[in-house]
Amino acid sequence: MISKLERLLSGGTVTWDRLLVTDGLSPEAVEQITAVSPAAPDRVWVVIDHDTPAGSVAVAEKQKALLDWARQTGAVFRSGRGIGYALLLESGLREGEIVLSGGAHAAAVGAAGAVGLSLPPAELAGALESGQISLSPAPPLRLAVTGPLSPYLSVRDLAWTLIRSGQCSGKAVVIRAPQLTAAQAMDLCGLLGAAGAVTALCVREDFPADETVDLTALQPMATPPGDAARVVPAGETDGLRVNQVFIGGCGGGSLEALRETADLWRGRTVCPYVRVMVAPATSSVYVQALEEGLLDVFLDAGALVMNQGCSACWAQSQGRCDQAEVFVSTGSINCAGWAGRAHSGICLTTVRRAAQAALSGSLYGS
Repeated sequence: MISKLERLLSGGTVTWDRLLVTDGLSPEAVEQITAVSPAAPDRVWVVIDHDTPAGSVAVAEKQKALLDWARQTGAVFRSGRGIGYALLLESGLREGEIVLSGGAHAAAVGAAGAVGLSLPPAELAGALESGQISLSPAPPLRLAVTGPLSPYLSVRDLAWTLIRSGQCSGKAVVIRAPQLTAAQAMDLCGLLGAAGAVTALCVREDFPADETVDLTALQPMATPPGDAARVVPAGETDGLRVNQVFIGGCGGGSLEALRETADLWRGRTVCPYVRVMVAPATSSVYVQALEEGLLDVFLDAGALVMNQGCSACWAQSQGRCDQAEVFVSTGSINCAGWAGRAHSGICLTTVRRAAQAALSGSLYGS
């Protein structure tokens, strides 16, 4: 374990290394944040990634407030370049760095071995002003992941299996999984953090494990509408007719996810009665996908290619639904009312299953 993390989890106070502020914060939270003078503005990242371009005047006003504050304080500012966590990882986070955010998926930076912590607005503002962070003591869970991952399964099946077991809730999950790619590690850590882990991070060092998970024993899993922490065997969603499919976000916007989708769609067309959206996670992923011809595949298949960013995972502008529609997503949010005031039909799944649902018009577990 990393000494800085050990001090933090034992109730000590440490200096944070990066602090991420995005337009995903509420207007009230933005007011709290922008009222503070940051102790280390060069380590503060202000990223407009959730609602780009702005879907309403209210959102535009919130984004303008963040832009003005970043300019005034000298914070790093990025707008329209992609998902904040992915941009931080692309910037070269180091193992053991402490990264604070107001977003539920802060642990996604654990892909680099960094410690991503999600804080409520008042605590985030306090840490921003002081340059330090302290937590209540949290127990670690050292997890060893063994075996190869089947091409028909996803790291999401691992995350959802762990979430379903409840063993990660309230823990700092330290993972040894050298067989995972950086994109897989980002998705795994982000999902665990959003489902109740204090943080989750993948490290290179070996350690005595508290638990071992064999990837060859995994079964397909899914999260039905209503709560991202409620997990069921994917077979329980078999045959579900879908109206909208989104491939993007932290779980589906990576280059490897886009390649997987293109491999399934090449020479084929998506169901004409299903709205299908694809969004690269960052500008660099977008450019690489363009150079590899992946975007041509998506367009030829009949999908909408969206701009880089959170896109329809955020679903407050892009990806809105009628109240009776079923929305299959590789995103990370599926709470009731998220994609529409009366909508409660977001089903989270893997890239492969979402891509197949786009072709057939129905969701299947394998």
